[in-house]
Amino acid sequence: MLPKKERLTKKEFNRFFSMGRRLRTPLFQVVYAPYPTLHVSVVVPKKIARHAVTRNKIRRRVYEIVRVYHKEHRLAGVYIYLCTQNIATMKHHTVRDAIIEIIQKTNPTS
Repeated sequence: MLPKKERLTKKEFNRFFSMGRRLRTPLFQVVYAPYPTLHVSVVVPKKIARHAVTRNKIRRRVYEIVRVYHKEHRLAGVYIYLCTQNIATMKHHTVRDAIIEIIQKTNPTS
């Protein structure tokens, strides 16, 4: 899980959600913006995962994948991941590859 200082506050979330650029993939819709440090937020709607346990599991998976990638590549920017499918039942490497593909499209220097 990412440290709290690398997650977005509500105020930052609202600001970047309205001004960030968007990228859509089969698993996620991503809002991203350049920023000197890393800030990440994961949104899992109830429509995707009905139970809070499942939504939290998805959030933890995405945060952990981003944390490991950040540890290896020193990622920077603001990323808001909006889940469009229930990824709780998908294989870890499938989700990881999708997230890494998104990061490489939005941040070509990493």
